[in-house]
Amino acid sequence: MAGVPAQRTAADVYRVSEEQVHRARMAVARNALDSEDCRDLLDMLGLIGEPGEPPPVRR
Repeated sequence: MAGVPAQRTAADVYRVSEEQVHRARMAVARNALDSEDCRDLLDMLGLIGEPGEPPPVRR
C-alpha cells in the first residue's frame, strides 16, 4: 500500500516538465466557463508564466 506523498516545496517546481504544465493549462482551459474564468483559474493555480520558465510559486 502506497503512503501519502510528501508536500511539494518551491524547489520542486523545477522538476515539473513543460509537457506537464501544458497539459495542466489545457485541462483548465477545457473546463473554464470563459476566457476570464480561464485566466483566473490559471493564476490561482500558479500556471501563468513565460514559456521555458517554471510557473510562479505564490504560496
